[in-house]
Amino acid sequence: MRGRGNLPVLPVGFSRRPPGRFPGGYWKNCAPWKASRDWLGPPKSTGEASSWRGKGRRRLAGPARGRARIGRVGSRGRGRYPRSGGGGGCGAGVRRPAGLRTPAGRGEMEVTGLSAPTVTVFISSSLNSFRSEKRYSRSLTIAEFKCKLELVVGSPASCMELELYGADDKFYSKLDQEDALLGSYPVDDGCRIHVIDHSGARLGEYEDVSKVEKYQISQEAYDQRQDSVRSFLKRSKLGRYNEEERAQQEAEATQRLNEEKTQASAIPVGSRCEVRAPGQPPRRGTVMYVGLTDFKPGYWIGVRYDEPLGKNDGSVNGKRYFECQAKYGAFVKPSVVTVGDFPEEDYGLDEM
Repeated sequence: MRGRGNLPVLPVGFSRRPPGRFPGGYWKNCAPWKASRDWLGPPKSTGEASSWRGKGRRRLAGPARGRARIGRVGSRGRGRYPRSGGGGGCGAGVRRPAGLRTPAGRGEMEVTGLSAPTVTVFISSSLNSFRSEKRYSRSLTIAEFKCKLELVVGSPASCMELELYGADDKFYSKLDQEDALLGSYPVDDGCRIHVIDHSGARLGEYEDVSKVEKYQISQEAYDQRQDSVRSFLKRSKLGRYNEEERAQQEAEATQRLNEEKTQASAIPVGSRCEVRAPGQPPRRGTVMYVGLTDFKPGYWIGVRYDEPLGKNDGSVNGKRYFECQAKYGAFVKPSVVTVGDFPEEDYGLDEM
């Protein structure tokens, strides 16, 4: 039910006040402005701001059933549905949400696409032969963007010249406005920004680490320093500087070596065996080597498998321990080798 001036009828105990004071623009327990049993409630939200005119500062309700209308910024509102901006009228002084615009002469709202706050681009440089994929905020100015590129290309920001290329390596424009935002240029995901250095450095100068001056110190001088990690480990008796722990580890290694030697002595070279490694199916073969190796400490058993289930041809790191075909040889610990009557498995392939 509507009252005077197309305004909603209020219940007893409610009075209209500016909407900035309380939500909805109503105060409770005030003198009634208009009362009725058939009150239908406040007008539905239409996305349009309120306006106040006249001495009574009456609230002008927006169109309850119409489309939301947003005018151009800066235009003075006149009439029943004035545009937002300088003068009075619905929506006066209200900031328009980003991405909304209204064509001139029309009151209907149009929505335009919004760009992502960040963009992923490739960075190339006249000083480097490689590209880097980086993500930056579109709200960065070109001056701030150059400072971030210093850590990527190694060129000073004051000596940079930026060029923008598309995803197809087509030249777009130069990024030469220091106070302009990165998002003001047609920068999109997959584009490439090329940095031209004017400091006088050469291509690949920062890639050859052999030309970088390094600090070196002798072992004797390092032992005399009191603020080094080695000095801390010695004072705290940690790691290899813990004599008790180190002696215990050496004793365990000696005991483990003796156990492996005892197990290896019971595996003669040339005997048939079956290897049962944890997590792998059993494999049969012939023992070809028993003893110590150069690639790892301890005793190892060299096995030539009946099938190409191994890792080498009997040689590791250029040193040969026995002869076999490629992928037929392997080295395992004595604990997983069982010697016995294990003939070669016949899968009946000869009868096919």
